[in-house]
Amino acid sequence: MVNVIPFAFRGELFTGTHNFASGGNNFNLALYTSTPYDTSSTVYVATNEQSSASSSNYTARGNLLGTNAVVSTTAVASCDFADSEWTAATISVAYGAIFNTSKSDKLCVVLDFSGTKTCTNGTFKVSFPSPATAADAIISMA
Repeated sequence: MVNVIPFAFRGELFTGTHNFASGGNNFNLALYTSTPYDTSSTVYVATNEQSSASSSNYTARGNLLGTNAVVSTTAVASCDFADSEWTAATISVAYGAIFNTSKSDKLCVVLDFSGTKTCTNGTFKVSFPSPATAADAIISMA
């Protein structure tokens, strides 16, 4: 699997559902052991989400993503988020999902980590690529 942008997300952009600009909507990143999503998915679900047992130091629904930014060039618009991390965490996940907590948990993108990534009592960090190069951005539209 590769990163998935749900079909509904495209239409939601045209209806103004999502505001990625700084000061716009709030977005979370949830982590998953296996993906419960496909292209027809529309909202956050807890199925297959990383355990929120106290030893994991993971909270259900994941982390709030900070520093939303939109970068727009002549042909492409991209968005970026600050990196997200869980400290003193014991986590083993293969997918992530970004969803809009300001708009009924609408799903934006499902991230494929290309295999299971594990952290044992350390810092689990998801680093977002720079949106300056649209091909590298976490979400971009041409």
